Amino acid sequence: ETNPLEKQKLKKEIDDLIFKITKGHKEFDFKVYFSEVFHQKKGFDIVIGNPPYIKEYTNRKAFDGLRSSPYYQGKMDIWYLFACKGIDLLKDKGILTFIAQSNWVTNYGASKMRNKVVEECKILQLLDFGPYFIFGSSDIQTMIMIFQKSSEPNEYSFDLRRIIGKKPVYKDVIDLLNKIPNPNNEYLNPTINRNKFLNKPLTFSKTNVEAILNKIENNGKERLYENEITNGIHSHHDKVSKDMLKKLGQSFKVGDGIFVLSDEEKSNLQLTEKELELIKPYYTSKELKKYYAKRKNSEWIIYTDSRFKDPEAIKPYPNIKKHLDKFQAVITSDNKPYGLHRARDERFFKGEKIIALRKCAEPTFTYTDFDCYVSAAFYVIKTNRFNMKYLTGLLNSKLIAFWLKHRGKMQGNIYQIDKEPLLNIPIPPLTPQTQPIANQIITLVDQILSAKKQNPEADTSQLEKEIDQLV
Repeated sequence: ETNPLEKQKLKKEIDDLIFKITKGHKEFDFKVYFSEVFHQKKGFDIVIGNPPYIKEYTNRKAFDGLRSSPYYQGKMDIWYLFACKGIDLLKDKGILTFIAQSNWVTNYGASKMRNKVVEECKILQLLDFGPYFIFGSSDIQTMIMIFQKSSEPNEYSFDLRRIIGKKPVYKDVIDLLNKIPNPNNEYLNPTINRNKFLNKPLTFSKTNVEAILNKIENNGKERLYENEITNGIHSHHDKVSKDMLKKLGQSFKVGDGIFVLSDEEKSNLQLTEKELELIKPYYTSKELKKYYAKRKNSEWIIYTDSRFKDPEAIKPYPNIKKHLDKFQAVITSDNKPYGLHRARDERFFKGEKIIALRKCAEPTFTYTDFDCYVSAAFYVIKTNRFNMKYLTGLLNSKLIAFWLKHRGKMQGNIYQIDKEPLLNIPIPPLTPQTQPIANQIITLVDQILSAKKQNPEADTSQLEKEIDQLV
């Protein structure tokens, strides 16, 4: 209703109804009411809402008192707890419907919620708004989900609708809700097999695409292991932001290095040989490209691990201490005053490795064989089980891009290459039949790296096409 007078009239009707329900009490004891309904009916017929979206790393306090919940896990969003609790509050065949972030279907931190949905619910409908931002000013991608509390049957189909257009408009949303044919929308009727989807992301494609994905999966039985992948460094913080100036004062400017230094800032600190042991080469997407990394870095990171939570540990490094002391008002690291928030296992940054850009228009995997420290905008892969150049060629191929688009994690048209998608990428086992192909891929990757070393702008598309064919 847009008419203010009509709004007031409706509001009065609502107030009158609440007055009747509460028998005139100003304070309505929801706790007692919930308890009565829950025990009389053995749960609610419907739980409906828009839960709060809060990541633990943005607001740890919001999770106080919730970490003992059986539904708590690392890297989760608080709304997953609301969904699990909502399912618990339903009676048999009751309905839960939320509008919430759409990435729960693939998020690493949503595995407990996904398993609960798969085991205890029947998905009735998922309406995925894709790149259309329902909440206007907020760039949160959402979906409407409707679950029925039921553990039967083991296999069933459901109604999946999603916006797939690159620049959707409001009409696409209305068409989606009404299931009106629209080239920007996709309407599917996928099948859920509870056993198959337990401990897996919930990704669905058209029938013909599913057939190809299944073939890829059947031929790629190997996977990367958890201990072969890590996220990059969380510094808390790398440089001065606009918000920090309020606390730091006018003698600082946006972009001043805190834990991450420019060449000039590093030089100005006049570090001793002992102090230079803590200064590591830091790389960004300016240097890290598909396949190839420019070896010359322009930034450096003060690499202090959890030992530096103890202020005594910084004493042998007086110039670094003096530098970090200037920023104590804004350093939020778990290992403050002098340690990085998450330094990660240092072996990942040394020697041969593959660096994956987390958010990208196309999957970007970079081979490096020199010390290379990166931020949390990247994941790092390090394994002894596969030749790293073979793995680089495989991961950069169009086939793996196709896999990640359909079975990975997408934010609209942007790939989000997090730990879970990386762990699920099918890798063909190397056998006497496939080893010669792997060797050819390694040779081609060597040729790409050699060409890019001579000229970073060199066109290697023909070599990349050959790798695609071999993959």
